[in-house]
Amino acid sequence: MTLRDLKLRIRALIAPRQAEQELNEELAFHVERETEKLVSSGLSLADARARARAKFGPVALAADQCRDARGTAFVDDVIRDVRYALRSFRRAPLFAATIVTTVALSVGLLTVAFSFFNTMFFRVDEVHKPEELYEVERPVRPGADAWAAFTRPDLDALRRETRVFSDVFGRFGDGDVRIDGRMTNVDLVTGNFFHVLGVNAARGRTLVPADDERAAPHRVLVISHRHWQRQFAGDPAAVGRGVFINGAEFEIVGVMPDGFRGLGLGPPDYWAPLSLLGQFRKMHAGSEDTVAIGVIGRLKPGVSRQAAVSMLRAWAAGRHYANAADRDAAANITIEPRRGTVNDGFVEGLLVFSPIFFAFGLVLMIGCTNVANLLLARGVARQREIGVRLALGASRRRVIRQLFTESLLLALVSAAVGLLVSRIVLEITLSVLRSTMPAEFAEAISVGAAPALDWRVVGFVLVSAIASTILFGLAPALQATRIELVRTMRGEIGRDARPSRSRNVLIGAQVTASALLLICAAVFLRSAMSAAKVDPGIRIADTVDIEIVNEPLRAAMIQAVTADPSIAAVSASWPDVHSAPQSAFGNKQGVTYRFVSSEYFGVLGIPILRGRAFASSESGAAVAVVSETAARRLWPGSSRLRLTVLGAVPPSRSNRRWRREPSR
Repeated sequence: MTLRDLKLRIRALIAPRQAEQELNEELAFHVERETEKLVSSGLSLADARARARAKFGPVALAADQCRDARGTAFVDDVIRDVRYALRSFRRAPLFAATIVTTVALSVGLLTVAFSFFNTMFFRVDEVHKPEELYEVERPVRPGADAWAAFTRPDLDALRRETRVFSDVFGRFGDGDVRIDGRMTNVDLVTGNFFHVLGVNAARGRTLVPADDERAAPHRVLVISHRHWQRQFAGDPAAVGRGVFINGAEFEIVGVMPDGFRGLGLGPPDYWAPLSLLGQFRKMHAGSEDTVAIGVIGRLKPGVSRQAAVSMLRAWAAGRHYANAADRDAAANITIEPRRGTVNDGFVEGLLVFSPIFFAFGLVLMIGCTNVANLLLARGVARQREIGVRLALGASRRRVIRQLFTESLLLALVSAAVGLLVSRIVLEITLSVLRSTMPAEFAEAISVGAAPALDWRVVGFVLVSAIASTILFGLAPALQATRIELVRTMRGEIGRDARPSRSRNVLIGAQVTASALLLICAAVFLRSAMSAAKVDPGIRIADTVDIEIVNEPLRAAMIQAVTADPSIAAVSASWPDVHSAPQSAFGNKQGVTYRFVSSEYFGVLGIPILRGRAFASSESGAAVAVVSETAARRLWPGSSRLRLTVLGAVPPSRSNRRWRREPSR
């Protein structure tokens, strides 16, 4: 095909009327030239024109041959099929609306689940070349879930002594604080964090290395776009505003772009310099260099992942370590991609989402069987129309293509409506969660905006709608064109035209899917009711859990709580549950334990089955209260305990921790 042919085809598609006019003029020109030649040979004008037309042949046939040679016949046929389908929908609007609504609702619900799955596993953060970002890890042994921590000195040494990364930064992602009475999530990062990621601020500026100096004159913050919209209503004057954190004023110096998440599934509220860790965590003040941080770097161009691991292990082997555990972990140093998605456990995540996909898939299957039944009924009603088209010379393949075009148009409209349905369901669901969930739970899980819409979600909706509509439209299309022409032209419906067998199969599939969906719903409701009736083993109706993260203020907070007239009793417990894999009980059985005050059992209503609870005078003694299960398991070796077992509690009440919203 030459360039001239390509131009002619493009012009025929863009301006079909002009192309048809030129074709008719060209055919008429050839007939006139032949007529003139015959007139010059002595024939009359009428005889010459008649002989010229006979010699040239049917003009309509020649025009069709020219259109076929032009190479745009397929496009022309598609356009005609689309126009015919639109006229068909106009004659039966209720039929088209029913199919669109059915498929859209089913696909929309399935898209809700895929939106969360896409956010967790596929939606990479909007940073520069995310495929080059890797986090350095030191597992205690290959394949283990425990890691030897990196500290700020380790980060500085890695940046200074290795040539693996073009640059590397550190982050501490547990800087949650209350600002104006609201729990706020803060990521503490080194000053080169935004530079390494290649992201600029939408307003103001980002953090710079000077902000991360211990002697920096100003305390600064960078705010995420989501928190800027939610907390400051998108006010441009938020840049430069001050906020107080633990008694110190911080200045907001920048607002990040909307799509930036800071390599997380969701963006934090603020980013602050890592050097201010002691300001956010008073317990770490003065010991910031011993706190575990994440170390993420951008690989240099041309350095493979395997080469980077080899160089890092060689570097780690030459360093000095204070204990053997860190030295052993150094030999296992590795790097893992960090792109703002869940990198580990993809199969586990798919298994977690599979029940949701299965349930919504059943809903989609029920909807598609309804669509297939509608198409079968519609095919029976259009038997005479299809028979006329076949009698006029249309092939069965051509009629099936027409029916598929109608299904495709319905699928496209269903995809658009289904995408709208998914966004509405997401927004309504999150709005209900935000308005009904207790404040402390909402703050803990940071219920934010709906998962962002990207090309994967759009593609999923489009493919799901098209596949569902066309797949379940195949059998009706084949059934509708399997007819007897003579009987159909008379208005009779033959035995083959009645889709009894196909309809029975579809009804069976629909009933099966509905039964499975009802069974799954019943199992879920039964499990939820059983969980609601389970006795947690502790007193929760009027119990409030207060977490104290600012150790210097602990005494003042306890005094304020105990002075409140609505507080009847107060107890304390260390929040973490500890374990001893090599137990001191002599029989090599592991145990878990928690540090609590003497009032713990009384406040939570935990009964003592045997023995007694702690006394306030025993705060310095090595005493313990064990659960009944642990007592049965460990009692044979209790004579060699270095702890004095004072009593035993029921097994369901030994290790529970609940949060309740305060009543005041």
